This record gives sequence, C-alpha cells and structure tokens, in this order.
Amino acid sequence: MSATSTKQMSLNVDRLNKDISIFPQVHPVTPEMKITHKGVSRLVMIDRYSFKDTEKITLSEGDFVVLTIKEDPKFPARGTGFITAIDREAKKASILIDEEYRSAIDDPQEAETGIIHRGLDVIEKPLEVFYEQIAKRNATGLASVEKTEEKRKEWFDKFYNELVNLNFIPAGRVLYGAGADTDVTYFNCYVMPFVADSREGISEHRKQVMEIMSRGGGVGTNGSTLRPRNTLAKGVNGKSSGSVSWLDDIAKLTHLVEQGGSRRGAQMIMLADWHPDIVEFIISKMQNPRILRYLLENTEDEQIKKAAKDKLKFKPLTEREEQMYQGVVNYKNIPGYGGFSPEIFKEAEEKLRTGGTYSVHNPEFLTGANISICLTKEFMEAVENDQEYELRFPAVEKYTKEEMAYYNENWHKVGDVREWEKEGHEIRTYRKIKARELWNLINVCATYSAEPGIFFIDNANDMTNAKAYGQQVVATNPCGE
Repeated sequence: MSATSTKQMSLNVDRLNKDISIFPQVHPVTPEMKITHKGVSRLVMIDRYSFKDTEKITLSEGDFVVLTIKEDPKFPARGTGFITAIDREAKKASILIDEEYRSAIDDPQEAETGIIHRGLDVIEKPLEVFYEQIAKRNATGLASVEKTEEKRKEWFDKFYNELVNLNFIPAGRVLYGAGADTDVTYFNCYVMPFVADSREGISEHRKQVMEIMSRGGGVGTNGSTLRPRNTLAKGVNGKSSGSVSWLDDIAKLTHLVEQGGSRRGAQMIMLADWHPDIVEFIISKMQNPRILRYLLENTEDEQIKKAAKDKLKFKPLTEREEQMYQGVVNYKNIPGYGGFSPEIFKEAEEKLRTGGTYSVHNPEFLTGANISICLTKEFMEAVENDQEYELRFPAVEKYTKEEMAYYNENWHKVGDVREWEKEGHEIRTYRKIKARELWNLINVCATYSAEPGIFFIDNANDMTNAKAYGQQVVATNPCGE
C-alpha cells in the first residue's frame, strides 16, 4: 500500500528566471519580492492573472504549475502543484499536488499519494509567482503610451508604487492584460445596445458578445426588442420562436467561450416587464419543481400556470417502484422500523403520494446568464393600485412595407414600447395580466431560486449622467447587477 506523500517541493527561482528570459513581457523574480497571497487569493492570482508559458516551451520536471485537478463541466476544481515527471510523447505529466488542494482528488490511489496524472492540455505553467511581478508588468504596460523613455520611467515608478503597496488594485482584466502584449480587453464588463429584431441583428449581436467574452469581458444584454413568441415573421411567412429562445442561444456562449485558466465569462440578460414573453422568461430558468408545483396551485393567471406546467416534468412510478416504496412504508408499524430512518419513510411516503418524481424540462436553459426584469414606473404603479398591466409590443404584423422598413432601421435604437408609441407607431397589446400576479411570480422565483433580479430601469435613466451625452441606460452588465 502506498503511503501519503510527505515530499515537499519548492520553487527553483534560478531556473524560473532562466525560463522567464524567453518572455520579454515577464519580469524576473528578485530578492525583495515577497507578496504571494494565500489560499484562494493565491490560486486566483496564479490561475487568472499570472502570465503563463501557454505553449509549455519551458515546462520541465520540478516546475510549479496550476492545473485542473477534477474535471467537471460546470465546476472544475483547480489547484497547484509541482511536476514530478513528463512524458512528452504521450502528452502527459505526473504532478505532486499541493496539500491544500488534495481534497479535490477523486481517485483513491492518487488521493493517497498526492500525485496525480493528467494530460498536458489541463496543465499551465505560471511565470509570475509573486504579485510584484504582475505589478511590474502592469506598470510597464500602462506607462508604455508615454512618448519618451524618461516619461515611461516616471510613470512606471508611479504606477508600480501604487500597485505594489496595494494602494490601488486594478480590475482583473487589467491585472491579466496590461503589459502582456496580448489582444485582450482592459474592461471587465460591457453593456450591449438593444438587439436588432432580425436574424442578421441577432447574429451580429451574438458575434459581438462572443468577441467580447473571448477577450475576457462580461456582457449585459436587454432582449426586449426581440419580437414575442408566435408573432408573424412576414419575410419567411412563418412565426417567431420568441425572444426567450434567442436569448438562451446567446446565454450558451458563456459555456462555450473560455477566457483563460478557470475563468468563464459572465452574462446578464434582461427583459422588460411590458414584453409579452415575460412570464416565459421568468419561468424558463426555474430549476425547482416544488416551486413550479406551488405556482400551479397558487396562481390565478392561466399563462403562468401553463408556463409552469410546460416547465415541469413528471416521471410516474413503475409498478415495481411503487411496490418497493410501499414495502418500505409497511415497516413503519413494525418494531425497529426495519432499520429505515425517518427520512427514508418520509421520502417513500412522498413518492407514493405524488405517484412519481418531479423534475424540470431543459434544466440547462438560460443557465449561461443571470436574468433580471427591467421594471418600469407604470408597472410598479399598477402593482401598488392592484391594476391590470398590458403586455405589449410593436404591431409588426400590421405594418406596411414602408413601416416595417422603418421598424427594422429604428426600433432597436428606441427599445421601449412606450417611446415607440409616443412616436406614433401602432402597438399591439398581446394580453393583460394582473400586475400583482406578475409581481408575485417575480418574488416567488427570486426567493426560492435567487432569480430573476430586478432592475428599476426608469429610475436608472432618470438618475444617469448618460443623458448628458444623448445616451440611455439599456441594461446593466454582470458586474452591475
């Protein structure tokens, strides 16, 4: 039987500096450097912000590395360790994992020794292991815009002094990108303009979101300009699949675009309270079947009931399963309870009472984004006064060819059905809903699944200084939620 490894490996600074000499962006380790951070902070620094030898040109035995210890589509476990052996031909390596990350090791034998075997594709070699190295790279990059060497030196010293003393800590994208000579963004998060309501407009929006995310930025999208489900699409003599399906397509980019290390992109997707797809938007992301059943039993609105029913999935018990659960329950009246715990009895009785197992359809739907509702003053007034509220959208089905051309050119520049109506364009009311029913739906879902969020968009536009520049608030980005 193997014993747990007590072998300690340490950083070979001389060899690391020799490797660093190949990369002009990276500053060598010097004796005065001491800031390494601890625990999660160190892992984040090494994994997300440190400059790495991504091509593994210098990777060799004894090197300090960051890697994926446990593969998982949603929550991969990252950690650090030291290379103990490399097989270049097989493209694999053995790594002695640092002790604080060994709990993520699944394989019993690997967990016992602390040495795991992984493909080179999940291993990265950080060249910056001290925060001072990152600070020097950042200061070099930020000062590089100066015209003279004297000015570059002056501003390098100023930036470095602030950074190394932690007087100022830049956003993550600056830490990662400044001075790295890579084509990434220095901005953490963006808000996109309204989406043009066409296949071309959606494709262009998707392209820009993907481009931003590939360079490390998060993105906020307001999908309120996309026509509702089943609205006529005259150009193809068909019907629209609705705003929610297109927004899910955009949300999927989060799972597809990796931004370096373990960092995934972030998205915020919003829909206005007046949009006819608002109920579908809220319920489509609900993952809790109990809440869906609660909505079915406690709401009066038929569309909310239908959306909850469509999302809810039910698998009836087989005859064998029913007999098994009944057999468990029968032990409840026998001394010793057959060794079953109260929790098992409770579960068996619940299965027999419901007749099966509840889950949800499309559990991955919209999971690539956080979702929020843009709340208007009119909606909140309707809630307070217990009034009905109209779900509306431009009446595209009635527009003439000329009106449709104007719509295609200008609707996404306005993005608000109220403003569109003020301009004299025809609006279609798809249906009315009791404002408090919609408000309760938002609150129930937010309470038990943390979504949707709410964004008082009228208040934001009343208070923003963007108006002074002829602009408006469209949405928030993920950082601003």
